[in-house]
Amino acid sequence: MPPPPPPNVLPAPKLRPAHTTVATPAATPTPATEAEFDENDTVRVSTNLITVPAEVMDRTGRYIGNLRKEDFRVFENGVEQELAYFASVEQPFTVALLLDVSGSTHTRLQAIRTAANEFIKRLRPNDRLLLVSFDGKINVLTEPVTLRELRKKKLVLNAVNDGTLLYDTVTFVLNQRLAGITGRKAIVLLTDGVDGGSKKGSHKQTLRDVEESDVVIYPVQYNTLPDLPARLSQIINPKARAHVESRMRKEYEVGSVYLETLARKTGGRLQKAESLSDVPQAFAAITEELGRQYSLGYYPKGQLQAGQKRDIRVKTRLPNLVVRARQSYVTTAAVSRSAGQD
Repeated sequence: MPPPPPPNVLPAPKLRPAHTTVATPAATPTPATEAEFDENDTVRVSTNLITVPAEVMDRTGRYIGNLRKEDFRVFENGVEQELAYFASVEQPFTVALLLDVSGSTHTRLQAIRTAANEFIKRLRPNDRLLLVSFDGKINVLTEPVTLRELRKKKLVLNAVNDGTLLYDTVTFVLNQRLAGITGRKAIVLLTDGVDGGSKKGSHKQTLRDVEESDVVIYPVQYNTLPDLPARLSQIINPKARAHVESRMRKEYEVGSVYLETLARKTGGRLQKAESLSDVPQAFAAITEELGRQYSLGYYPKGQLQAGQKRDIRVKTRLPNLVVRARQSYVTTAAVSRSAGQD
């Protein structure tokens, strides 16, 4: 059973179908074509601070939530670093919830709405939510707001465009929405993992972006393969149908590896849902995990070069505790220019 929502959570607004709700100006979808961002615009670290999300548990798997800054040690390429930033598990998150409402999911929009509403209910009062849906366009349903502010909005979740701008959406949210926000940040990405039509982001670019970001990503991959036969039945020619099926199955395999890599590179965790009825439970596991995360930050010592991959290891000074944390990052030009300087 998923854990109950945290106490004292304010009621959240419900995501509604377009035919029953009119969006307020603040919630008007923003298409991807209106967003000015470039595939090579990769300025994600505006300061030299490297942030590392970390969870701590004992040998029995029980999570430890009362540690202090001085209880942690962080090493980069084997060299111990001085912690300059520390956020305890009580400090709020800015969470970007990205919802794939593309053609492969249009018959399941009501289930997606229900799952999203359950996720919103589990956020803590001081957490902030950025809500984005995507199909052939990127729709910013709301900029980062608290639950109290979210209650005042009427939000529309609808699929109206062909395509699945998965890579574009990840690029856009990382670089244009979360990059300028301080504090703890996370992306929760609900998708089957298959991209269709992205032009300003790419598979390779987004994986490079997340290595240089300070955002932890939790993909939730739901299985749309059972719908494949119905979609293929519209193709009359058997040879063409077999060719399309082979291509689409390969795309699903690529998508699975992609989502797993997003999680691994950022210190998150991939959740898999065989059906959308499993998504609320996956969301519950993610919100519970976000509530257990510390955030550590340091200014790297020594001279670094842009594009270098740096290994990270986090330990505690207390015995018999296990730390799960991000294991590496890639330096940006901003970090390499000023590393180790006061």
